[in-house]
Amino acid sequence: MDTSSTATAGAVPVPADQAPAKVVIPQYGIGRILAIWAAAALPMGALAWIVAPALKDSFAGTGNVPMVKALLVCLTAGLIWQFVLVVVLLRREQGTLRWPTTREALWLRSPQSPRSGRVGGRIWLILVPLILLAAVFDGVPIVSGPSNRDFSTFLGSHAGHVFLSGAWGWYALILALLLFNTVLGEECSSADSCSHA
Repeated sequence: MDTSSTATAGAVPVPADQAPAKVVIPQYGIGRILAIWAAAALPMGALAWIVAPALKDSFAGTGNVPMVKALLVCLTAGLIWQFVLVVVLLRREQGTLRWPTTREALWLRSPQSPRSGRVGGRIWLILVPLILLAAVFDGVPIVSGPSNRDFSTFLGSHAGHVFLSGAWGWYALILALLLFNTVLGEECSSADSCSHA
C-alpha cells in the first residue's frame, strides 16, 4: 500500500491512493443545462401528477391507500431514473465510473478549510448552524399539497397503520425510495447539475 502523500502547511496528509482524482468538469451552455434539468425533473412531475393518478385504480385498498401505493411506485421509479441519468452523464463526461473519479466529479468529499487546506476537524462545525437553520425552517408552516399526497399524515392514520402492518414488500419499496432520494438520486443529481453550472 502506497502511503506517500503530498502535504501543504497545516494540512492533514492524504495517502496517494486516496488523493482526489483529476477530473475535468465540462461547462455546459444554457440549452444543455435546461435539457439535463428537463430530463431529471419532468419525468418526476409526470410520474407524480399524471401516471400515479392513472395507476391508483390498479392498486387495492380503500381511502388514500391506492394513491399512496401508486405514488410510492412512481416516485421510486423516478428517483431510480435520476440515478441512472447521473450515472450515464458521469460515464459520458469522465469516461469511467471508478470511485475516486466519481467522488471528485460529484463533489463527494469531506469539507476542507479554504485557508489552511485542512480536511475535516473543526470545519465540520459548520453543520451545527445548518442543522439549527433546517430545524427553524421545518417549524415554519408551509402551504401543503393535496391531503392524499401527504405521506406523514397517511402514516399517522389508521389506514396507514393497516397498510404497513406486515407489508414487508412495501417497506422494501419505501427503503429503496429513501435510499434513492437521499443518497443515490437527488443528491447525486444535485451535485452533478451543480458541477455544470
